[in-house]
Amino acid sequence: MEQQEARVSPQPQLQPSDGLEGDDRVNCPPSRYPVVDKMRVGGPKGVLRSIIISMRPHQWYKNLVLFIGIIFSDNLLNLGLWAPLLLAFLVFCILSGSLYIINDVKDIDLDKLHPKKRYRPIAAGDLSPAIAVPTATIFIIGAIVLGFVINTAFGLLCLAYLLTNSTYTAYLKNYAIIDAIIIGVGFIIRAAAGCVVIDVRISPWLILCVFLFALVLTFGKRRQELIIADSSRACLTDYSVPMTENFLNLSVSLLLMSYSLYSVSVNESLLLTLPFAIFGVFRYVQLVHLNNFGGSCEKLLLDRPSVINLILWAGLLIFILYGGFL
Repeated sequence: MEQQEARVSPQPQLQPSDGLEGDDRVNCPPSRYPVVDKMRVGGPKGVLRSIIISMRPHQWYKNLVLFIGIIFSDNLLNLGLWAPLLLAFLVFCILSGSLYIINDVKDIDLDKLHPKKRYRPIAAGDLSPAIAVPTATIFIIGAIVLGFVINTAFGLLCLAYLLTNSTYTAYLKNYAIIDAIIIGVGFIIRAAAGCVVIDVRISPWLILCVFLFALVLTFGKRRQELIIADSSRACLTDYSVPMTENFLNLSVSLLLMSYSLYSVSVNESLLLTLPFAIFGVFRYVQLVHLNNFGGSCEKLLLDRPSVINLILWAGLLIFILYGGFL
């Protein structure tokens, strides 16, 4: 009987996508062992889908700040202003989404060790930095060019937003308090951009409200990151939970005071909306403390009391501004 040669099946090689090499992935203790990437379980994703996911469409709600100008300048029903404003909104979605891609490329090593961020396409290896960076660069250039096509002032604000966020990503996000202020400045730029597109002016008190609202969200998020011991953000070493709670409370107080002063300066009837504003902000603080809600601000849109309150506030606001109330 002829002897059959033994066939040895080649051992599958582990991919170093988790930051560990060779057998280190197998022999490392559980505390260092990265969980298998869930995004790869269903097979490789298309490049286009990975790019879209990396641009974080669920975060684009922040760009709704651009619509503050048209609402509070009594131009909501001016249909001629909506086309350039919607185009401006698209520009900021592309611009902010592209900056998210650049941020993910810069933080790829930290994201691979993060319990949630490691599932992002770039950290997971579904989108190569060699593709992500040129794609984001093209999108950024296109957004800036389109911004100047809309009008020069808007284009300059797009450049300011690009510069602010690039500096934040590269350097300033590592410094406590400064990181929150820069995020607030980004919201101010959005609000100003929405105004220059339709050539309107709004109260400085309202711009201040936008800035303070951003601080409320940011300090709520920093508190949550400290609670879960998020090690991917360098500035957290200079924060503490009591400190973020103090900053959060102070920002809430200043926000509601500024909103009250805005209401008095524009239309005293707007004070009728103050109880809804108070409930909305207090509800967020309540969720931050009880449910560690700060890490996902978009989840407010899934909180029924918050949604109902927002609808009531917006309805009363529009009725007062556009219904000739008092």
